[in-house]
Amino acid sequence: MISNGRAYWWVNHKQTFKAEIEGGYVWSPKRKKDGSFNMTYENLSHVKPGDVVVSYANTVIKAIGIATTGALDRGKPKEFGQGVGENWSEHDGWLVPIEWTLLPVPIRPKDHISQIAPLLPSKYSPIRLDGNGNESCYLASISSDLGHLILTLAGQPDTEAISRIEELADQIEDDVAEQEILKSHRQPTEKDQLVRARQGQGVFRQRVMSVEGRCRVTGVADERFLIASHIKPWRVSDDQERLDGENGFLLAPHIDKLFDKGWVSFTEEGQLLVAVEALKVLNAWNIGPDIDVGRFTQKQSQFLSHHRQYVFKLKLNS
Repeated sequence: MISNGRAYWWVNHKQTFKAEIEGGYVWSPKRKKDGSFNMTYENLSHVKPGDVVVSYANTVIKAIGIATTGALDRGKPKEFGQGVGENWSEHDGWLVPIEWTLLPVPIRPKDHISQIAPLLPSKYSPIRLDGNGNESCYLASISSDLGHLILTLAGQPDTEAISRIEELADQIEDDVAEQEILKSHRQPTEKDQLVRARQGQGVFRQRVMSVEGRCRVTGVADERFLIASHIKPWRVSDDQERLDGENGFLLAPHIDKLFDKGWVSFTEEGQLLVAVEALKVLNAWNIGPDIDVGRFTQKQSQFLSHHRQYVFKLKLNS
């Protein structure tokens, strides 16, 4: 599930849904038509890269998006046309770029109102207690509990959509962390080492190779075909951990994908842990879930504890 560190927002955009989904953004004027303050417009200025945005229109949640940047000063989008927001300022507004994922099966909040209602904000709620939308609310801040519930409901008919959303959120978090490094006062050499470590290259790769000599799962030892993969993800590691060779494995590309996205992990004793959804994939690769991948150093075990707790998805052989 998407980490608790991200904020969650709920946008009501019946009239502007098509334009905003196709254009990849949400937009609002900075003030009401009479010039007065509107908190649900102001909320756009508080969105951060990596935040989750729930899209609600015509009584259903049709998409979930990830903010790729913070708010930008932009006038009313031309694609809104003349019939939408006639009294809005043409030049004074906020636009937040969003990477949207359409849900194959939209969620109708009314069908889940007994679960949703207790989690709605007491002020500036995006929907009423009867499940209908609150027309006076554009972008509402919602709790992580409500955000997680929406993601859970979205994932019940289609886990692939949620996986895409989670991967995008992680990618944006990586991008933000990299930009912070590049803008920091670190020495240029240190910046380069840390950024290259994100891709499993440079100093980090050399240090991993001094600890690991083969892929733990496939046994491949030719380093040309192996990826240096962080155990504790790069985006949540500190600088020392990002370059620590014991915070990494050499993995074949297809195993790296599973490990990086949390479809597999390892126990303290070296047993392969497999998420339910990945069993068929491993079977197709003739990899059994009962293989022994060997023992780990003390520091590798510490990093693996983090991976099992925060990265690994629900497992079958627990």
